[in-house]
Amino acid sequence: MSFRGLAAAALIGSVALTAEAQIEDSGLDLVNPWGMSFLEAGEPSLSTDMWSASDADDLLPLMRDVRTHGLTPAERTLMRRMALSPAAPPPGAQEPALRAERARIMYELGEAEAAASLMARLETPPPGLDADEIVADLNLALGNEATACNMLDDPDRMTGYWAKLRAVCAALRGNTAGAELAIEMALQQDAVDSWLLSAVFAASGELPEPPEADFSSGLNLAISAEAGLVPPDSPIPDSRPDLAAAMAEHPNLPDRLRVEAAAQAAAAGLLPDRTYRSLFLTLVNSPDFVPETALESAVYAARDPLVSDEDRAFALASALEESMRTPAEFRVVSALLWEEIARLPVTAATAPGAPVFARAALATGHFRAAKDWSSANTMEGALADGGFDAARMAALVVLAGQETSASAVSYIGTRLAEQAESDAQLAEAKRLFSLWTALGIAAPAEARRLMSEGTAEPGDQAFQPALLAILAAAEANAAGEVILSTVGLTHGDPSELDDGSLLILLKALQRIGAEDGARQLALEASGYWKAS
Repeated sequence: MSFRGLAAAALIGSVALTAEAQIEDSGLDLVNPWGMSFLEAGEPSLSTDMWSASDADDLLPLMRDVRTHGLTPAERTLMRRMALSPAAPPPGAQEPALRAERARIMYELGEAEAAASLMARLETPPPGLDADEIVADLNLALGNEATACNMLDDPDRMTGYWAKLRAVCAALRGNTAGAELAIEMALQQDAVDSWLLSAVFAASGELPEPPEADFSSGLNLAISAEAGLVPPDSPIPDSRPDLAAAMAEHPNLPDRLRVEAAAQAAAAGLLPDRTYRSLFLTLVNSPDFVPETALESAVYAARDPLVSDEDRAFALASALEESMRTPAEFRVVSALLWEEIARLPVTAATAPGAPVFARAALATGHFRAAKDWSSANTMEGALADGGFDAARMAALVVLAGQETSASAVSYIGTRLAEQAESDAQLAEAKRLFSLWTALGIAAPAEARRLMSEGTAEPGDQAFQPALLAILAAAEANAAGEVILSTVGLTHGDPSELDDGSLLILLKALQRIGAEDGARQLALEASGYWKAS
């Protein structure tokens, strides 16, 4: 579910109606929490029997160990679909524990509203998580303080989180005496830490040396903003992408902090790229703006009419190259800069940045531009038709599913095989042809001849038993098991896997109906997003 939908649900302070609607839409047993769907309208779903062929005892360790942070876009696509799709419950004695794990995974993916809706229907929620607390905390993060504080009207909400919220709400209302009384009551329950105690008193102006701001929760964010606390060097926790998305929308936070939060939320798929760009441009266009990062310098220079094309291209290429750390970061930065890149002419002055501009075009789905930049014949050292760079990009466009005619695919494959000369180029070509094969794209004879040359690397078979188990799970239509196991092997960088491992993983994902996730993963496995 998108963050915009999540925010709308949070505004009403309740998740019950949303949950009911989703259960009805799933067509499954209405009393079974597994039947709840949290996918957006029109979003692809996995089969409703995706757990039926798996045993809960086998699934529980997979769910507990799977990564939920630092995911690539492909990994996130797969994990969201696994967690948010409705399904029949898995068999086995550990099935109740799996319900709680599903809710935890949703929450850690940033799908806080979905998690709260599901938790409200669990007898035993995940440890340390409560549906009502999630809703209140999200409202605080969004700046909907009155909605969150109104939840204290329930007389049963007196201890733990609610005791802290009572103190914060009093401080937000300027009720110093009420805040002090609430703090005293919370201290008696051991519900308040030293930071919150200091922050509440700082909000009342009674603390000469206030602490640094803390943005690890909506509650801490609200009191930090009220007290005007100075943000620390690394203010936004990586473990809360939903909180980052809320901070990006919070009107009372500094522009630079909102931009930083927006970057993190956009990388996690919880904030539209256009929202991130809008916040970024607001920052850059402020009268007292001074660039502090390569990315800020690139946008600033690219929008200055007095800066030459050569200098604009250099600044944009530098910012893109700095983002080549993860597929998610490169995609988000490419989307942010694309309008500036698209305005650049393809000339001798801009050609040095052509290879990275072509990759940015690929990352943002501008496939024609990707070809144009990669085949720029003004690039130093390139052949008249763009040489290996152009052939490689054309092959990547085929991998993305944008070139499907048999004759075009055969020509592109033959050309790539012929252009590959150095060891690095030969390795890249072989990898691309292997990925083509995994997605059912026919490689021409020249490509197959290249693939057959050389010997396997020593570690190529390291994951063979686990891979065979994944393929077997796919044949049994155990889609959830396939996705959990796949993300357990890709480790945030599928390009590190050998060709044989990728072949099996991609075939397994296609077998369970996740063709789009398989294609995303194949593109990431090509390593196009990495600095070369």
